[in-house]
Amino acid sequence: MVCPSCSAINPDNLRFCGHCGKGLHALPDDAQTVMLDAETMAEPSAYPRNPQAATGVISPPPVSMNAVTWGMPAGPVSPASLQSGSNFSSRYRIDALLGEGGMGAVYRAYDLELDRTVALKLVRPELSSHPETMQRFKQELLLASRISHKNILRIHDLGDANGIKFITMAFVEGHDLAALVEKEGRLDFARALKFTRQLCSALDAAHHEGVVHRDLKPQNILIDHSDNLYISDFGLAKSLEAQSAMMTRTGQILGTPRYMSPEQVEAKELDHRSDLYSLGLIIYEMFTGELPFRGESAMQLMYQRVVTPAKDPREFCPDLPEYLANVILKCLEKEPEKRYQHAREILNDLDSQAAPRPSVPVGAQTISIQLPRPTKRGGMIAGTSLVLAIGLVFAFPTTRHFILRTPSAGIAAGLPQYHLAVLPLGLLGDESLKYMADGVGDAISAKLSGLKDVYVAPENAVIAAMSQQTDAKIAHALGVTLLVKGNVQTSGDRIRITVTMDDLAKGKQPLNQQYDGDRSDLLGLEDRIFSGLVNALVIRQTNEERVRTTSRPTEDIGAYDLYLKGKNLLRGAQNVKNAQEALALFDQASLKDPTFALALAGSADACIRLYEQTKDRSWTDRARGAGERAEGLNPNLPEVHFALGSIYTVTGRTSEAIVELDQALKLAPNSDEGLRRLGIAYMKAGRQTEALATLEKATKVNPYLWTNFNLLGNAQWKIGQNQKALESFRRVTELQPESPTGWSNLGSAYYRLGKWIETVQNVQKAIDIEPKANYYSQMGVAYFFQGHYSDAAKMFETAVQKSPNQASYRMNLADALRWDNQPGKAVAAYDQAIALAFKSIEVNPKDTEALGILAICYAKKKDDANALQYIRKARALDSKDNDLMYKEATIHALGGRTTEALTSLAEAIRNGYSLDEAKSDPELKDLRRSPEFDKLSKGTN
Repeated sequence: MVCPSCSAINPDNLRFCGHCGKGLHALPDDAQTVMLDAETMAEPSAYPRNPQAATGVISPPPVSMNAVTWGMPAGPVSPASLQSGSNFSSRYRIDALLGEGGMGAVYRAYDLELDRTVALKLVRPELSSHPETMQRFKQELLLASRISHKNILRIHDLGDANGIKFITMAFVEGHDLAALVEKEGRLDFARALKFTRQLCSALDAAHHEGVVHRDLKPQNILIDHSDNLYISDFGLAKSLEAQSAMMTRTGQILGTPRYMSPEQVEAKELDHRSDLYSLGLIIYEMFTGELPFRGESAMQLMYQRVVTPAKDPREFCPDLPEYLANVILKCLEKEPEKRYQHAREILNDLDSQAAPRPSVPVGAQTISIQLPRPTKRGGMIAGTSLVLAIGLVFAFPTTRHFILRTPSAGIAAGLPQYHLAVLPLGLLGDESLKYMADGVGDAISAKLSGLKDVYVAPENAVIAAMSQQTDAKIAHALGVTLLVKGNVQTSGDRIRITVTMDDLAKGKQPLNQQYDGDRSDLLGLEDRIFSGLVNALVIRQTNEERVRTTSRPTEDIGAYDLYLKGKNLLRGAQNVKNAQEALALFDQASLKDPTFALALAGSADACIRLYEQTKDRSWTDRARGAGERAEGLNPNLPEVHFALGSIYTVTGRTSEAIVELDQALKLAPNSDEGLRRLGIAYMKAGRQTEALATLEKATKVNPYLWTNFNLLGNAQWKIGQNQKALESFRRVTELQPESPTGWSNLGSAYYRLGKWIETVQNVQKAIDIEPKANYYSQMGVAYFFQGHYSDAAKMFETAVQKSPNQASYRMNLADALRWDNQPGKAVAAYDQAIALAFKSIEVNPKDTEALGILAICYAKKKDDANALQYIRKARALDSKDNDLMYKEATIHALGGRTTEALTSLAEAIRNGYSLDEAKSDPELKDLRRSPEFDKLSKGTN
């Protein structure tokens, strides 16, 4: 065959010229129309469509045309010698061809250097020579580095081998969602729901980073053998934060017609809501095996997408729950403003099993592409009548508001019906089996926490409340009315567990039961106890709750015994020795039962504890690995998601932390501990409104637990709601007057309000109760801003002795030494603070507190360039932190930039920072001489 481009002669069976690499078949003049009408519009997945292909010999699929994107047919770009077993780029061994698409051929390959299997995508020569195309692939790597989520396929590298551009990415053994739906049609309800949650979770993480996929479709969704999903091909995504990086020309359509959003059809500007429309089509197809739009051509499909409302999925699947049909239809609203605005809102509605009805369609819109119009007049007349009728309804504002109202984002308002606490079970017999009694209590608490009608007091609060003398006082301290108590009695291999439940409000005992069995049937005994409690409370469980609460963590009693011993060690003193011994026990449990997800979650918790004690980042890496393996084994355990949420929060992956903690709360809906963790993650992500709403929900779930008000007060204090913070901390001291935390934080609130005497009085109360490092540091701060630098230095030295790995204490000590005329010691302390801050940033590059410490320490060491670099980075990550605003003002003041310093200081004070601190801060003494400072001071009084 003669190449139409270079006239070289090629064998007839080739699609591309072996000389120039261009297509051997010239396209007709109307190629765009021909290809738009083609049935195979979508680019094939990077993985085999045949579920057996991952383990067997892969036959290359037929070539598919993705002309919507590229305007030319697809085909292989590799040299003829690139066969199975051959080497590529001296680093990769080619195993098999996986598929061919509009961008090039994709192979399964083995990375000889890193000893792993990868997917290797070769870029067609005519595309790799195109600057815009290569910029797109570079953007793919950039975006992939910003998005970190377990359900998003990771990109490894972009390379060049003898002029052939290629990309390597993670390889997933399995198949794509398109192949699954094609094979099975409508998916099992539970499986489709699981896939939907994973897709929403992944898109929420991507959209939080400002990234839109733009071509979401089942062929780009890979499924491994554990039914975990991975979204691939974020290389076609466009960053909302980098409009200049947009690769498509105005009017050019980018996407696959079968899954395009209406705004894509009209070639309008896109945002993340376009992905949510495509997601709605995918969910529709999973639950029904059908799509809401049908057409004989791509043009008809695209036309319907813009002018025709989606069919109710219950037309194909009558038993589909109403809430789920409403979720799908809300995703498929033609106007982006009427759809869900964020993927997490979909998750919220799935969890609450309540979703608003979609808005009624109001007729066709004018669109910017020329499409054929339907010819049936009857349909047009009926449509016109419907538009007129709907127009009358929408003419009334109150009716319009009722129809178009959308649910508020965030935490559902439902509160639990029962508030109970499971007290530690007593042990009668061998004291060495105390861990087993504690484990039974933990298991009962965990199962009860999975019920939406039940609030279970967290373990740490229960332990603290046990110092009260009576059941009534314990219940009051915990904010509960039901107490579950009992004891475990052992004799050889026999075990007897006696359980009672006291209703203190009604003066009744709904349960007093004895459970006998062998130690080898401990898990069965726990199941029977849980059933007894549920029956006594007369709770009707949902099907989902039954599935979760009847599943056992393991069937290996030996593994479970090791797990309980590990949990008992973590419950003890928080030191390296206990954490290491607990980790060893969890690891042994995992070896005995490799499917024991709770043991892996325990390993993750132990590793996080070790990181907190040592600040060694290797522990966070190991914790994440254990947590992610646990989730792969059993995603229905709240403990797994709590562990992952903590890991991601510590390492700065806040969007993932939020997703995990949100999922944990779906499984344990009334966990105020989960709400507190989620609130912290929201704060670290800069989502302050959601953080406050979440933490306020915790105070409503349990208004008697002081830790809920304490964390709410901390959030209010951080964003400058100083009077509200004072009220929250005062509530802490009322609920738990013997806790030093409330008094310490009350001192902080008074400090923000410039009341130094009250600050010292309350912090001293905290020190008298428990002489902890942070209380001494607080006292040092109060002395410092009163000008007592020597006294402040003594307090900071004590804090450093008690907690030598805390960078902020070293920084405060350096400040006091510097102003106490000890410059040599001050410089050494600044250097130590800088070293500790860098150690934190190695683990969490988004640690704004550590970045702020670096910035201020460099400023006080006269290194203005580094100071500005780090404060800008910190403020870019969190623009609403008033402490960073104040540090920025200080850095500008030390650098002699008066105007900039005053601007930053004014911003800090507007956001709640203490003006009294600015008036007392020796670092700002030159700034205070400025007339503008007087104006600022008068303007805030």
